Amino acid sequence: MPLARFEGWLERFAASHGGPGRLVAGGGGSALLRAPDGAGARLSCPGADLDGGRPAGEALAAEEVVARAVVPRAAAVLLLRRGGAVVALVRTGAAGPEVLSSRVRTARVQSRTAAGGWSQQRFARRRAGQAEGLVRDAVAAASRVWAPAGGAGRPDLLAVGGDRPLVERALELLPAALAHVAALPRQDLDVRADPRRRVLDALAPDVGAVRAEVRDAWGVPPSSP
Repeated sequence: MPLARFEGWLERFAASHGGPGRLVAGGGGSALLRAPDGAGARLSCPGADLDGGRPAGEALAAEEVVARAVVPRAAAVLLLRRGGAVVALVRTGAAGPEVLSSRVRTARVQSRTAAGGWSQQRFARRRAGQAEGLVRDAVAAASRVWAPAGGAGRPDLLAVGGDRPLVERALELLPAALAHVAALPRQDLDVRADPRRRVLDALAPDVGAVRAEVRDAWGVPPSSP
C-alpha cells in the first residue's frame, strides 16, 4: 500500500479485527501484527527496517513502525521495456511521492519474426542491436539522473520493472560511480505498458510502499490485500 495510506490501514485493520492487537518484530526488517480475533499480518517495506533491528518477537509501538516506514528515502527507479525506458529519482515519504528527476527514452525494438534462414538471423542480430542500444541509452540517462545532485543525495532503494533481462543488462552496465545502486534493497514494480512519464507518475505511489501479507487466522497461508 502507498506510504500515505499506511497509518489509516492500521486503524482500519484494528477496527475490523477487534482492536489494535499486538505488533512485534518479525526479523529481517519486518513487523508482525496480531489482532485479538486471531488474524494477523506480516508488514514489510523495501529499504526500511520496520522492526528497528530488534530481536524477533520483541514488542513494537505502532507509531514507531509507521515512522520508520514513512521516513523520506530516495529511490532510483528504472522502468525498461522494448518500447522505451524511464529512469527517475523519486523521493518517498508520508506526504506522497515526489519525482525529483526523470528522463524518458523511447525506442522501437522489432517483434519476433517467423521467417527462417539467413533473413531470420539478420533480423535477430538487428533486434538484439536495437535492444542493446536502448539499454545503453537508459544507462546514460541513469548516469545523470541518479548522480548525487540538488541535495537529493545517493539513492537508498532501487525500484525496477519491465523486461527483466533488459533491466539486469542495464544494471550490469552501470558505471563504477553507480555500481552501488545495483546492490541496494530492490523492489519490483508491475510495468505493463511501455515506460513513459505518465507510467512513472502512476507507479510513483507504489515506490517504497508497505506490503501487508494478511492471514485471517495465524498459521493459515497468507494472502495479499
